Amino acid sequence: MPSRFRLALLLVLALAGGPALAQTCTLDGIAVAAGQSATFYSARSVPRGQSCAAIAQPRRCGNGRLGGAVAFGHARCTELEDFLGVNTNRQVGDLDPVLLARSGTAWIRSNIEVLEYKEQQDNGRRDPKWDFGDWQIYIAAADGTRRKAILNLMWNFEAKQRHPPRPGSPEEADLFGFLDQVILDTLAPHVEIIVTGNEPFINTLQTDWEPNPAYGGIPLVVFYERLTVHVHDYLVSRGLRDRVEVYVGAFTRLQSKKMQHQPAVGQLLGFAESAPFVDGVDMHAHVASLEEMEAALRFMRGAISKPVIVTEFSFIWRMQEALKGGDRLGAAFAGRWGHDPKQTSAAYMACEVFGTGKGCKDKGPVSKAEWDDFMATRPWFIDHFILKADALFREYGIRGATFGLVQNRPNKRRLNPDRAPWYLGYLFSAAAVLPGADGAAPNYQYLDDFLAIQHSRPPLQ
Repeated sequence: MPSRFRLALLLVLALAGGPALAQTCTLDGIAVAAGQSATFYSARSVPRGQSCAAIAQPRRCGNGRLGGAVAFGHARCTELEDFLGVNTNRQVGDLDPVLLARSGTAWIRSNIEVLEYKEQQDNGRRDPKWDFGDWQIYIAAADGTRRKAILNLMWNFEAKQRHPPRPGSPEEADLFGFLDQVILDTLAPHVEIIVTGNEPFINTLQTDWEPNPAYGGIPLVVFYERLTVHVHDYLVSRGLRDRVEVYVGAFTRLQSKKMQHQPAVGQLLGFAESAPFVDGVDMHAHVASLEEMEAALRFMRGAISKPVIVTEFSFIWRMQEALKGGDRLGAAFAGRWGHDPKQTSAAYMACEVFGTGKGCKDKGPVSKAEWDDFMATRPWFIDHFILKADALFREYGIRGATFGLVQNRPNKRRLNPDRAPWYLGYLFSAAAVLPGADGAAPNYQYLDDFLAIQHSRPPLQ
């Protein structure tokens, strides 16, 4: 009888949630023992100058449930510093320690083309242009003293003429498995921010911007939502979630009303804003004017309250319009350097600066004095662009931004004036300008203004 009575009592206690089955509480990847308390926050981060303590609340675990307000659902909080860093895109071999030291920055950013590396593995081939060994240079740079790194995961379905994998399909499992075992296992321990995309709306076929019943929604949105959940779960499983932030993006061309009203843009931004495990959003601000940049920032700030980073920015479309329109050297610049004033700027750069084309192979690069004079006399050059962009970033509460580190020598095809001149927007013009005594070739204005911003901010702790 006593034993039956005890069993009955235990059953009653268990059904009542009593001490016989004391339950732990789990929230945001951490477990709190029954009867214990842990501090949670109402946001994952606060801007510079604010304190995480101001948005903290201790929550006690009882009967498998956490007390306190549900708004305090984040296990960690970061007090953000605003930053200006450098970007290499896929050219991780460009993370030269000398140039990084000259730039004075603590932040680096690169993107990795996941599909390209997956294809190489599947086909058993190695392309020197996509040498995964180069990422050891990225790791070395990321692990440098007081250095922080951003990694964008690039999924260029458009270039491969592929659709995103269907949710739950073997193809998706295969891609995510490769991402975990090859990309993230190698790189995630060395970064502070992982952005789960690079430029989704450029890297995805436009047919996948529209709803598709086979995906249960818009394929682009469904893929990046599932990917972001997967990356979050991966970081939790590896014990990295407390130090690696997860961002969504990078959103592009937000100065355009067409993109602002695009349903897929709204849905993906809505996911980023509402998902508690998403720490922030990335955007690229390639524009024709500072007014367009402000329009993009204003739209983003109207849609997102979380931290925003801008990992690429330039006035590329203003430069393209000028070169395509036949901008000429002009008498003043040409007279000082012995050139034809009627020569177009595009032809001058192709031959005299970069040494491409017939009769030009022995020419270029030019002196820094000549290059600076060329840029200073271009009516399309936005004077002190980095300083003006940084002022906008501060006005709109942007957490940080990264700018191109070093120029690579463009080939003849890239120098076609009908193409966007991506070879112009860098701190160092290694292909255009003769190097100085330290081997570096600073670009006109960009490096000086970049350094002025670095010196105006307190050092990274």
